[in-house]
Amino acid sequence: MRILLLLFLITSSSLFAQGNLGVNFGLNDDNFGSIENIKTKIDDYDLDLKNSTGFQLGLFTEIDLITFYIRPEINLIFSKSKNGTAFTSANNNTNILSESINIAEHTYKSTDIQVPIIFGYKVLGPISIFAGPTFKYNLSNSSNFDLEEIEDKYNLSLLLGTRVKVKSFSVGLRYERGLNTNELLIINANGIDIDNANIDTTTNKLSLNISYDIPYDLFKKKD
Repeated sequence: MRILLLLFLITSSSLFAQGNLGVNFGLNDDNFGSIENIKTKIDDYDLDLKNSTGFQLGLFTEIDLITFYIRPEINLIFSKSKNGTAFTSANNNTNILSESINIAEHTYKSTDIQVPIIFGYKVLGPISIFAGPTFKYNLSNSSNFDLEEIEDKYNLSLLLGTRVKVKSFSVGLRYERGLNTNELLIINANGIDIDNANIDTTTNKLSLNISYDIPYDLFKKKD
């Protein structure tokens, strides 16, 4: 986590002398926490359990380069997902071989520190598009399953998006996709037999983001 804080401080300190400081808030539609690698999974079984939500808040600095802009951020992200999977298992009662349908429900929560470095291009008037790398560190996670420990808590993602900015306010739509696959082996699924299955925690997120530029003279002393 210290690496991410250092990266933000180095980038933002060099830009803040020429740019501005702001705050942002976002609502996230996360697609993570699904149960994978079940050989007898029933793909078309409708469980109506998928529910992945989250939000983020943070700070940013932004420097305006006429047509382009650079914007490093530091965000605290809270995510929660609920997923279900249906699969079949064999029942061998006396001489009769049959199959039964089992349901595995998984709930996963995580808290992360995120440092995106955004490079934007102004397309027309207040409309711009942007992209950039995102560095993330996992602070904590919890699950209703017993999972293996996360070995590498640092993750790299690609961020793409667009925004509309009017004066000090901006509204943007973002898509973030992890560049490295993250899977956690399920040790115990509350007694359900799903050997060698895992939980996919790879970043795959759509966000609605609102930002506000803090006025330059807010922290200046008044005569």
